[in-house]
Formats: sequence, C-alpha cells, structure tokens
Amino acid sequence: MFTIKESEFHEWQSHIEKCQKINILQYWQYGEAKEQSSNWKAKRFIISDDEGKVVAITQLLTRTFPIIGGIARMNRGPLLLGSLNHEMAENIALNVVTALLKEAKRRRWWLIQIAPEILDGESARQYLQGNGLKKIPITHSASGLLSLESNEDTLMKSLKGKWRNCLRKGLKLGVSITKKEGNSDELVTLLKSYHNLQNDQGFSGLPDDLITALAQQEGKNWQFTLYIANNELNQNINESIGMLVAVRHGDTVTYMIGYTNDVGRKFQANYVLLWSAILHSKEIGCKWFDIGGLNTSTPQGIAHFKQGVNSELYSLIGEWRGLTLPWIGNVK
Repeated sequence: MFTIKESEFHEWQSHIEKCQKINILQYWQYGEAKEQSSNWKAKRFIISDDEGKVVAITQLLTRTFPIIGGIARMNRGPLLLGSLNHEMAENIALNVVTALLKEAKRRRWWLIQIAPEILDGESARQYLQGNGLKKIPITHSASGLLSLESNEDTLMKSLKGKWRNCLRKGLKLGVSITKKEGNSDELVTLLKSYHNLQNDQGFSGLPDDLITALAQQEGKNWQFTLYIANNELNQNINESIGMLVAVRHGDTVTYMIGYTNDVGRKFQANYVLLWSAILHSKEIGCKWFDIGGLNTSTPQGIAHFKQGVNSELYSLIGEWRGLTLPWIGNVK
C-alpha cells in the first residue's frame, strides 16, 4: 500500500530532479501559473511505497466549495522517480491513483478527475474501471518526444525529407532568430497573432492569462523562451514574420504556441523557429523536446508540420472521473 503526504517546495524540488521525461503540467511553476490565472489551487504530493521509499510525486489542481467540499484534477501525473520499464511504471502509476482516491475522500474532494501519465492499454483501463472511475469521451492526450541526445547533424538527418528541405530553404533565405526570456512586450504581439491563427484554423488554445503567468514564473530548470523570426530584409523585431514559445521544465522542453504570417510562410520561418527551439533546448542541457500535442483534434496543417520532426509518438489513456462521496463507503 502506498502512502501519500503533501509536499513543500524544497522537498518537491529534490524529488523532481530524479524524474525523467517531465511534462509541463506537473511542474511546480505550472501550478503557480494556474493559481495566478484562474480559481484553481495547486496541491503537491509525495508518494512512498511500503518500505518508505519515495516512488512518485504528483500535482493536483483543486477547488473547494463551502459545505459540499471540493473537486480535484490530476493532469498528466504522476511523475515517477528513476528509470523504469513500461510494466513497472504502469504498476506504480496505477497504485498512485488508488492512493489519491483515498486521499481525495479524506480531504472531502467529492469529485476527482484524472488524465494519468499512463499509456493507453486494456489492463490499465480495467484497473481504473475497477477503482470506480469512468472514462470521459474526450480526445486523449497525445504528442511526441524527440530525444536530444544526438548531435546536431544526426538530429538534422532524422528529420523527414520534405521538412528538412523546407528548413534548409528558410536558412538559405536568411531567416534569423532572436530569443527573449520570460515576459516581454513581444509576447503581447505573439498573442494577438495567435488569436488570428486560432480563428483561421478553428482550434482552441491556451488562455492569454495562463501564457502570461507562465512567462512570469522563475525557478531552477524553468525557462520560458520566446523565439522571434525575421528575414534578411527586415531585422526589426516589432515587424517579425513569426514567433514561437517553448518552455523548459526539468529535463524537457515543450513547444507551446507559435505562428507565422504570410511572409513568414513564404520564407519557411516556422521550420527555422522550431529547429532553433530544438537546438537551443539541447544547448541548455535538456534531454527531450515535446512537440506540444498531436492528437485527432490537431488541425491537419499543424499535425503535418509537427510530424516532420520524427519524434517518438505517444498516446495516453485519457480522462477518467470518479465520485468519492465522503459520506458513502466507496468510490463509485
């Protein structure tokens, strides 16, 4: 049986450094940004096995209401410590879910919703159902991880041929990249252009308040980077032809949002932007680059673009919901 306790920052930080392929939704600074930009409150937990060894950590977003209690959501957790094979990782993650359900009942969180960091599979689905959770019919979390362990030449050769050719064309046409760290005036310009892209492509993106809050976060192994593209004819940052945001969180960098205008598309700026973000991630010591979501709801053009980097694709088990109902005996 696993035990669970709430964690303060310094203890959490010491454990997260032992995790691998960390996703941004479980990082401390992401929880802080959600608190600053919404009504959610972040709770962080450390989970230990029967021998008292810490095996996992996780972050939940919670909301509490007078009299009736509260609700909790775990997105892309838990994070597991150490290097584990698929079977061991799944077993620990599922047992963490059981521990969280008991903790939810103790804290009077009458509803809990989770999107666990577990690959989709029949045995895991049966386990969650056996714990009284019901699958929510929404699109699974899916994306791709690109290993940054190889050198630049090998990374270039691993790109799909057409993607590599577009990148080389953009570089040949003189697309240059400027980097800005944290919150900046240029971020406001990006958000305005990103809204236009959302309307054109018909997809919902991250709220402005959350993006701004993410840009304001600071901490060890956290870095919010805005990449700005210009062509050789105009180096004025305020007249850029494209921008991209990528965020470092631990050993991983995630591509968050990006856009290019008509000139940028002509100059293949989107390829140069993403390639620059990948190389910069490698330079600052990260091991993985997450392409930032690639599932059935991703617009076709964006999906085709992201597929070109030849990352290792993954699809998680999806969203699950359960009622803990503290005044009743079991989760259902």
